[in-house]
Amino acid sequence: MDENYSIQAKNLLDNLLDEYKNTIKDIHKIDIVLKQVKGIRVQVNNRTRWVSEVANITKELVNKKIKILVYNEDYLSPIEDELDTLNLKYNKNGQFIDVEQPEFSYSDLMSLVDEIQSKKNKILSKCSKAKMDPVIRSKHAVENEFIDLAIARKTSNKCQELFEQNESIIKKLTLEKIKTILGHENFKKYEKEEVYD
Repeated sequence: MDENYSIQAKNLLDNLLDEYKNTIKDIHKIDIVLKQVKGIRVQVNNRTRWVSEVANITKELVNKKIKILVYNEDYLSPIEDELDTLNLKYNKNGQFIDVEQPEFSYSDLMSLVDEIQSKKNKILSKCSKAKMDPVIRSKHAVENEFIDLAIARKTSNKCQELFEQNESIIKKLTLEKIKTILGHENFKKYEKEEVYD
């Protein structure tokens, strides 16, 4: 009798791997500036508002800048003051403010690496759960005498094998993304400092 329980794990793990690829593909150095810009609060007419409430914020990867379209000119000056406080270089063009991507310090880049590591840990946790679901189903099937113990063991071994394959791919993708974010010199420093899986 064939073991069919692990098909569920394979499908779930494949979907989670695709989800992770898409997630880390969208992480770029400019996100550090984006996070700083989105944290800006401005006060006009005794009202404090987030910059995202008074402007449209987009990132331009090709030009390495954040584009802010300010809806009301009253908010231009307070936003510029906050950008000056953050020591960010910008150019103003009418209602548009283009914030340039600065040279980032190692610690700035490491905050992004920490975010990537966090996403990796979350996806590995989901993968672990995806691996266990069919194993638990097969265990219940043995208890109810639908299948024998050998098939449940096959399911468990196959699910573990699938999990380890995906775990290896996820760790490789993570390391490649970290290398891209840090650059060659900073990655050497990271390798010396970090203990990673």
